[in-house]
Amino acid sequence: MSGAGSKGVAEWTQEPSNTASEEAELRSRALYGQDEFGWLLEQADLLRDGRLDEIDRVSLVEFLTKMARSKKHEFRSMMIVLLHHLLKVVVRPEKMTRSWLLTIDEQQDEAQSLIEDEPGMRQYLPNLYAKAYPVARRRASIETGIGIDRFPVDNPWTMDEALTFVPPAPPPSGRKLTRKG
Repeated sequence: MSGAGSKGVAEWTQEPSNTASEEAELRSRALYGQDEFGWLLEQADLLRDGRLDEIDRVSLVEFLTKMARSKKHEFRSMMIVLLHHLLKVVVRPEKMTRSWLLTIDEQQDEAQSLIEDEPGMRQYLPNLYAKAYPVARRRASIETGIGIDRFPVDNPWTMDEALTFVPPAPPPSGRKLTRKG
């Protein structure tokens, strides 16, 4: 009885061995957790060489999703900084500095570039922009020491207006430059 019938049962209970491509994918997945940059280079090589069966699909999906989230976070962060500075300019124009103007200009340029370079993001922008305002309002209140109730509850600018807003020039500082030595 321990002949052929027993051997058949043992075969049924054994785990199937991994194919070479499954083993390569498991190694690749481990690399993703240890060295994301090295993993990216490996995945690019596999794609370039047409070795699609060796691509780490699970980690690739995770990585691409993370990249998309990162782009959304990047835009929201730009809008927070931009709106924060626009609020300061409107509420405290006498305190405006060239640094504020430079920050506004930089954030407008970066956001416009992102919008132009990433057309697939356009559908998310209104929501990201709306979520940025309450944070910017809170930060402007904290930085200026002005109560949050002095800042508009609703965002006073459409996204297009915020991206094209040109604040007035800052007041003269009244300080004269002096030479040392």
